[in-house]
Amino acid sequence: MHQLKTNFRRTVAAIGLLLAVACSTNSTVQTPTSAPRNVTVFEGARVIVGDGSAPIENAAFVVENARFVQVGRRGDVRVPAGAARVDMTGKTVMPAIVDTHTHMPTTREALIERLQQKAYYGVGAVASLGQDNNDVAFQVRNEIVPNGAMLRTAGRGITMPEPGRTEAPYWVTNEAEARKAVQELAARKVDFVKIWVDDRDGKYKKLGPDLYGAIIDEAHKQGLRVTAHIFALEDAKGLLRAGLDAFAHSVRDRDIDEDGLALFKRHPNLVVAPNLPDRGVAAEVLDDVDFGAAHLVRGGVL
Repeated sequence: MHQLKTNFRRTVAAIGLLLAVACSTNSTVQTPTSAPRNVTVFEGARVIVGDGSAPIENAAFVVENARFVQVGRRGDVRVPAGAARVDMTGKTVMPAIVDTHTHMPTTREALIERLQQKAYYGVGAVASLGQDNNDVAFQVRNEIVPNGAMLRTAGRGITMPEPGRTEAPYWVTNEAEARKAVQELAARKVDFVKIWVDDRDGKYKKLGPDLYGAIIDEAHKQGLRVTAHIFALEDAKGLLRAGLDAFAHSVRDRDIDEDGLALFKRHPNLVVAPNLPDRGVAAEVLDDVDFGAAHLVRGGVL
């Protein structure tokens, strides 16, 4: 089983596409002595293609020279003579997961280890949202981490002062500070801008429309998109009116009303990362809302 895990992980990492595979003790690899090098057929799994089509039951896919060359139903796929075979009966294979909301370690060794852990469990790309307060994330982002997920970073996020919580983000209290923070982030070539709009149960003053509006405006001038941590529906509405690009959390204080729903529908390119499956989940809110063309992307909860 260890050989199967190692070979499979190396194969998919080499092409930049990680597959989440649940391993079991009855997995077998059969490699005939006449097998061509670097050709393997994986057979018997349920394959989720990831393009919206139905999963392929009892599937087979061929990997040749670190590239996927065929995917289809077992029996319909032409297997090269002498290819190595991996029995994956009872397992599910899917395209790599994109983790759109996480907070990664800020030391090099720990960050690389976490990216490799993410990759092992099927995460192909990670978005680190707002706690990267040194150069490490920017350095690692530009590297190929062996057997690791791809990293994207917002650098330091932006919020109102939150003494006692975290000093990693920019603390801004006026428009000039807000725009300067965005300009500094743009100079560092962040992948996006992260903001927090939350009073943490009344403990802090939160970013208001004057500040988050300036941040969004400045970010768009710099060619950057903005994602927001939110809690309340009214903040979501204000951010949508200000032109926000993504929510790092869905609304969690109440059901989305008709006014809110209309705002969501007017932003077809909006990205929403719902809370799955940890604290703050209002399951009935998402069940009852049709977001139209808005994208629902799996994300975290911090």
